This record gives sequence, C-alpha cells and structure tokens, in this order.
Amino acid sequence: MKKLHAIFGGNFDPIHYGHIYLAKKLAKELSIEKIIFLPNNYPPHRERTQTSIIDKIKMIKLAIHDNPLFQISYLEAKKNKLFYTIDTLKKIRKEISFLRPLCFIIGEDNLQKIYLWKDWKKILLYSHLLICPRKHKKKYHHELEQWINSNITYNVNFLHQKSSGFIFFSNIPLINISSTTIRNNYSIGKSSNLLLPSIINNYILSKKLYHKD
Repeated sequence: MKKLHAIFGGNFDPIHYGHIYLAKKLAKELSIEKIIFLPNNYPPHRERTQTSIIDKIKMIKLAIHDNPLFQISYLEAKKNKLFYTIDTLKKIRKEISFLRPLCFIIGEDNLQKIYLWKDWKKILLYSHLLICPRKHKKKYHHELEQWINSNITYNVNFLHQKSSGFIFFSNIPLINISSTTIRNNYSIGKSSNLLLPSIINNYILSKKLYHKD
C-alpha cells in the first residue's frame, strides 16, 4: 500500500501560520507523507477575494519552499471557472491512481455545510475526509449526521489501509487566525507579521496587496 497523502484546499489569501501549523500537526498525527496545498481561484460556496491567483500561489510557494512535506496543485487555479471538490478529486485520482490513500482536509464548520456541495456523498468514493474540529460546535443536518455515523472511523490505520471511504475527526483543532483579519490589518497599515512568515509579510508589503488606494 502506498503512503497516505492529503489535500489541503482553501483560499489562502494569504497563507499564514494557522495553515502551516495545522498541516504539520496533521502530518505528524496521521503519518501523512505529503500534503498538497490546493489554492482555489473561484470557490463556489464563499465570496471571492480580490487577490489574484498568481499572488496567492507565489505566497504559498514562498511559505512551503523549504519543507519537503508540502507541495502545491494548480488544478483550481484557472480564471473565472467554478471548481467543485468532487470534480477536483476525480482529476487528482487520474493523476495519482486509486491505489494511493488520500485524505481531503476540511474544518468542522465546512463539514456542517457539506450537504450543500455538489455530489457530496460521492466524495468518499475518491478520498477520506479528515476533519479539524472547531471549538463552537453546531448541530448537524439530520441526513448529514447519518452519513457521518455510517462512515466514521476512529482508527488511523484504516486511513492507510484503504484509499478512500472514511471520515476521521482529528485531535488537531483549527487555529484561530483569520485571513480576513490579516487583510484588514494591512488595509489600515497595521502589522500582521506575527501571524505569518516574514517572507510572506515582505511579499505583501512589496506588492501592496491589501492596501487601500
């Protein structure tokens, strides 16, 4: 059996210590061999930001360049095209085969809304779901709760032994760092250098990415 890989999708506008810390902790907790950052240019279920996908990709590259655990995928980087998770996972499977154990990382807040996603029940045909808990929990939609209970596992080994099909709740919570707060800080000239790597801070300042005109 090939080693476990994971997909970490998001807006990453900008990538910050919360993303990097979480990815490293998940890799250690589950013995993940590779975490693939998947920046999306046109997410269907959230408001689109003004930062170009080129700048977001450059920031991710700067943040992960010296860590062999991380790599980046450009599958959701095309301009003005909606990307649905199920379609992206199908493409990833064509690239890596169905033999590779694969996890898709999401926060528990996104899990609570996953029943609104395209073909959401089919996601487990292509990957496991790796859930990062939130402190403030909400009640699950009834059909979603049944689906979770039918597919949940508490055994990490199952994620390695089977290529897809399980839902696993990590012990690593999402870090309370907000990209929105970081963008707002830069827009008013406030430093966010403690929330992200200095190389990203320098890039943002040099490009004036979030500065108001």
